[in-house]
Amino acid sequence: MSEVVPFPKADPEPPPPTKVGELIAIYLETRDAKDALAKKHKEALRSYSDVMAMIEGKLLEHLQATAGQSFSTDLGTAYLTRKRSATIADATEFRGYIIENRAWDMVDWRANAVAVADFIAEHQTLPPGINFNVTTSVNVQKK
Repeated sequence: MSEVVPFPKADPEPPPPTKVGELIAIYLETRDAKDALAKKHKEALRSYSDVMAMIEGKLLEHLQATAGQSFSTDLGTAYLTRKRSATIADATEFRGYIIENRAWDMVDWRANAVAVADFIAEHQTLPPGINFNVTTSVNVQKK
């Protein structure tokens, strides 16, 4: 699997200053070549990931059958980890419970960027305790 996708128009170096249309064409070619390489990379990794997932399944079966949390060999250790996830099924009900019981430790507060931008546009100032930043970047799109 050593096939290399050639970089369009020679080497992957920044192009010399040129016309804007040419820069966009070079950008699009470069992005397409990068995407093709990423796709081939992902496809090449899939078989490795499949084998690893099968082995993880077998190790999990062994740990469950022995009621173990881990086991070690001379080559390495297999162990269980638990990842927690809590998603909101009913936002109104959850919000009401939090407010009523003052269970603030059960929520993460964060600013809504769109609402903050609207506030700034309306009041010409930041809401108290907020930092706000707008980052501008260039994107290129095919027609």
